[in-house]
Amino acid sequence: MFFKDIIKINIFITDNNIWKAQNLYLNIVYDDKYILVINKTTNFVVHPANKNKNNTVFNSLLYNYPFLRDVPRAGIIHRLDKNTTGLMIIAKNMNSYFFLKKELKNHNIIREYEAIVNGVIKTNGIINYPIKRIYKKHNICMQINLLGKKSITKYFIKNIFKNHTHLRVRLKTGRTHQIRVHLSHINHSIVGDPVYKKFKNFSLINNFYKKKINEIIQRQALHACYLKFMHPFFNINIKLFSIIPNDISNLINFLKKNKN
Repeated sequence: MFFKDIIKINIFITDNNIWKAQNLYLNIVYDDKYILVINKTTNFVVHPANKNKNNTVFNSLLYNYPFLRDVPRAGIIHRLDKNTTGLMIIAKNMNSYFFLKKELKNHNIIREYEAIVNGVIKTNGIINYPIKRIYKKHNICMQINLLGKKSITKYFIKNIFKNHTHLRVRLKTGRTHQIRVHLSHINHSIVGDPVYKKFKNFSLINNFYKKKINEIIQRQALHACYLKFMHPFFNINIKLFSIIPNDISNLINFLKKNKN
């Protein structure tokens, strides 16, 4: 190759590179001309990836709102993990998208979660540890790392059980798996979390108790229950709530009955 050489590249675009629009159910809790808020169910991936190119929230949005092809990420402002349920904001046009993305970056969107964790937590607290993305054999894992991004999670006690605690959690930042990583790091991982499952005194929970909990819930007991944000057009605060889904509600009832 020499100076002023002309390089020609042939690019072939096939239909495989076009994301599918799929008629998948969305539980819509708020909808207007500018924004949409859904209550995501469990076992529902948000963005397509190598392992999940179809059957995602993204694919469903393209079917129900075809114009969202013209908005980055089909308007999705923030994501939830596959098996985390709850509220998500979607922008319906570019102005709404960039406004809400800026609000998210400036920490002006309040996001709160309900979580059931292993072990007993006796006081409210703040977890402030940086989180870094680690790649392991085609899988993404997040770790506490001094070279990671600033990550802050606040938690408030709602109820204390025999070997578990019901928390209300508020995100100050929004890193991938942040709540799960932070709670695991302080030895109070979320019940049912298949990846981040570090907690103390596991031996104190008898086998019957463990088996019953595993029957009640087959995912992490984490639900995005509350959103507060400024509407991008009407300039008013939007506050939305989502009740705890049945599996987490059943878990709470079981823990209450076996509190002593």
